Amino acid sequence: MPEPSLEVLAAATALAAFVAGFLRGSLGGGIGLALTPVLTLALSAQSALGLTGFVLILADPIILRYYWRQWDTRQLRLLLPTTIVGILIGVWLISGLSDHRLRRLIGCVALALALLQLVFLTTRIRVNQHGSVSAGLGVLAGMASSIANSAGVILGPYLAGLGLSNAAVVATSGAALVTANCLKVLSYWSIGFLTWRMMWMSLLALPLLYLGSWLGWRVNAYLPRKLFALVLIGIAISGSIKLLLG
Repeated sequence: MPEPSLEVLAAATALAAFVAGFLRGSLGGGIGLALTPVLTLALSAQSALGLTGFVLILADPIILRYYWRQWDTRQLRLLLPTTIVGILIGVWLISGLSDHRLRRLIGCVALALALLQLVFLTTRIRVNQHGSVSAGLGVLAGMASSIANSAGVILGPYLAGLGLSNAAVVATSGAALVTANCLKVLSYWSIGFLTWRMMWMSLLALPLLYLGSWLGWRVNAYLPRKLFALVLIGIAISGSIKLLLG
């Protein structure tokens, strides 16, 4: 896997930190959907996944502090173990893939998730609380997290469909992914997707991560979620097509 130059890595890390903080704080998801395809324009697919994954575990404690105890306890108990299972499956699927094949896989997954979110946004979907549904979506979310850092695209619409508030959606999805994100980053490290240089750059970008998280938290209750999500979907679709055609 080719190492990006210091300047390219610094710019990519600054962008990843601010965008990840803002999206995690405001919507609770969409980070990988919009960010991963964009980062692959400058980084290898492996580096884009590793960098975004590490930035997300730095964002987790910040977001949990803002939304502490606002989660849905029942959903959290169902999602915590199943997202871990999904992470393990997803890492197994991507380990050993070449950059070209991984780019195609990220493009396919990001495009499918973008179209899925578009369906959720344009149709009124109400769902019933059922343990097996939550467990199944937890596994899918874990797989989406490993392959494209996009677990929130699956969990967000489902939790919103249960009638949870904006804050509860962000808190529940964030708390459910804390352990899974740590396991994912360890897995990325073990298969060479994450390096010491990426981690140091991410730590230096912490002020941007805090700033993005604070701004996201401030606008959470007032955000025109549908319009903002449509913008993210547009970015994701264009980035995915670029990956698929590149």
